[in-house]
Amino acid sequence: MTDEHDDPAVDGEALFRRLRSWFLEDFEQQSDWRKAAREDFAFTSGEQLSEEDKARLREMNRPIIIMNRIEPVIDSVAGSEVANRQEVQFIPRTQGDVQVNEVLTAAAKWFRDQCDAEDEESDAFRDTVICGMGWTETRLDYEEEPEGQPVIERLDPLEVVWDSSARKRNLVDMRRVFHIRRDIPIEDARALCPGDHFEDADYNASWVDRADEKEPHEVNNRFYDKDDIGDGVPSDKTVTMVRAQWWERVPVWLVVDPTNPDKVITLEKEQFDELNRRIEIAGGKITSTQSTRKVYKQAFLGRVLLEIGPAPCKDHFSFKAITGKRDRNKNTFYGLVRAMKDPQRWANKWMSQTMHILNTSAKGGILAERGFFENDADAEATWARQDAITWTKQGALSGGNGKYAPKPQSQFPSSTFQLMEFAISSIRDTSGVNVELLGMQNSASQAASLDMQRKQSSMTILQPLFDSLRRYRKEQGRLLLYLIENYLSDGRLIRIVGPDEQQYVPLVRQPGNATYDVIVDEAPTSPNQKEATWSMLQQILPVIGKMLPPATWLALLKYSPLPTSAQKDISDSIQQQQQQQQQQQQPSPEMMKAQAELQLMQQKGQAEAANHKALTDAKIEGMQREAAAKQQLELQKAAAEGLRTMGAPVMGPDGMPMPPQHDPGVLVMALMQQFQQGMQAIAQAMTAPKQIIRDQNGDPIGVGPMPAGPAQPQPPMPAGPAGQPMQ
Repeated sequence: MTDEHDDPAVDGEALFRRLRSWFLEDFEQQSDWRKAAREDFAFTSGEQLSEEDKARLREMNRPIIIMNRIEPVIDSVAGSEVANRQEVQFIPRTQGDVQVNEVLTAAAKWFRDQCDAEDEESDAFRDTVICGMGWTETRLDYEEEPEGQPVIERLDPLEVVWDSSARKRNLVDMRRVFHIRRDIPIEDARALCPGDHFEDADYNASWVDRADEKEPHEVNNRFYDKDDIGDGVPSDKTVTMVRAQWWERVPVWLVVDPTNPDKVITLEKEQFDELNRRIEIAGGKITSTQSTRKVYKQAFLGRVLLEIGPAPCKDHFSFKAITGKRDRNKNTFYGLVRAMKDPQRWANKWMSQTMHILNTSAKGGILAERGFFENDADAEATWARQDAITWTKQGALSGGNGKYAPKPQSQFPSSTFQLMEFAISSIRDTSGVNVELLGMQNSASQAASLDMQRKQSSMTILQPLFDSLRRYRKEQGRLLLYLIENYLSDGRLIRIVGPDEQQYVPLVRQPGNATYDVIVDEAPTSPNQKEATWSMLQQILPVIGKMLPPATWLALLKYSPLPTSAQKDISDSIQQQQQQQQQQQQPSPEMMKAQAELQLMQQKGQAEAANHKALTDAKIEGMQREAAAKQQLELQKAAAEGLRTMGAPVMGPDGMPMPPQHDPGVLVMALMQQFQQGMQAIAQAMTAPKQIIRDQNGDPIGVGPMPAGPAQPQPPMPAGPAGQPMQ
């Protein structure tokens, strides 16, 4: 940050007047809300009667009874937030399928774990439920750790003054915000804003206390004069300071990058003028468009402007709000207590009235004449006492028994209990929280399913509050992303929890200028989420449980309602058992060697058998081709022989050649008969059974006809490696 006395471009006095004018304007607009917020916090803590009401009850001799039914409702809603924790994930905005950036997500979780952010945010959400406004501040503290200690802390809603013109949920459209810090020791104030030219009185913003007291103030130069403000520092040496954050619009130029025409860069006025001058010297022309950009600033205010500089985050306020329900007419936000205050008041009054009637009912409210009693003072003292006698004068009593009479009993109004019950039930009705959400039931026989449905219905009414909390986590996640990328990416170790184990990795700046979407998801380890998940698993595990491997059971164990330490012990024991089983199932080295040798022998024998079979098949195929060729040759010889013997004389019955016949028909018939006999011989030779002739070693040496007699023994087939005959 830069001191305004060191920066001549900043008109410190004018800026101080402007900031203080904004503060007083917003403070005045929110004065009614602050009064109601103080009353809301008082009602929640049990201070539900003012001192005037208590004095009036004492004067009327009535009991002061306060039965706080608001705080259980607030605790129920705040407890629902604690039981449904949410976590922030960062997803890069890139084309195609994307996954969660585990490093940045783990860094955000580490950031929150270091500063107990869940507890601080739960307190801020409780403030929202009570008064409608909850505030946190996210920053880095360099006092205890030079590298920067993450800090997320809850702020008192009554110490924050916001832009009264902001209307959106969580005040995302506000232009300014102020944080009032009271009772700061003067030594801390000097260390926060050092300066030799500052007096101790300069650190005290006494004008804040005047505004808080609603004293009239004038917005003019005389009022802001340093000499006319306050009379110094309080006697206890503590001061009040105001920290302001706001944004201003400054002109910027969108320029086409001369080195990369596809890229557009944003330049401020000084940068644009310098680039334009260089382009003109080079004889070129720059292509640009003028626009505006928000610049966030921060200042510390006392009696004077103490310090001014850029805000901790250039794109966000370090203060984040969680808002409740919005009052459109007053443009303020309120919580659940606002609607419950009147029913609570009436419930307290009816209870006090009932106790008063019970205490005074014995008096009966009688009318008596002077002289009726023996002693009027004694009659007043003893009339309400059931164990005392009130004496009257002789003959004062009339009736059948004029000597004595019982004291009259007044009738208790029957509608009193009904009115009181109506007031008590109205507390829940106006808040939207039913008895089921408070852990009770309307009747003892109410079904569990109906109980769950009524809880869900009540949570539906309260969803606007949780929606504001979800939006807060998005805004706060963007602020965390900026701090992580710009201040914490220095190589420090962060813990990343994976599906199987956790490890520490250095946090370094991611290359490039990636843009991330902030996703708010319910933490899988939140109690309600674990309970709902486990309830569904109980319905399907009996069906699919036997089919699940041990690794799946270990994954499902994380969603059980068991404590984390018990889950880890069970998981470790199962993993150890699996490792022991794997070690037992592994064979010894000698057995593994024998199995390897046996497998090698089997593979070798199979290869030899395959080679021998291929060689045998080749030999048999060659022999078959040779036999077919011989048969073809014999057929040709038989045909030639038939042709040669066609002219030979035909032998007669006596063995002598017969004379030649000149009948051509007879010649043809004789030729056909001889050809038919030859073809039958060839067919019989081809269809006759054949056998493979082998030598003494079992190798095939030929193919021949099967003999007609008994089968001849063949040489044995050589055996393979496994003892089986080779094919």
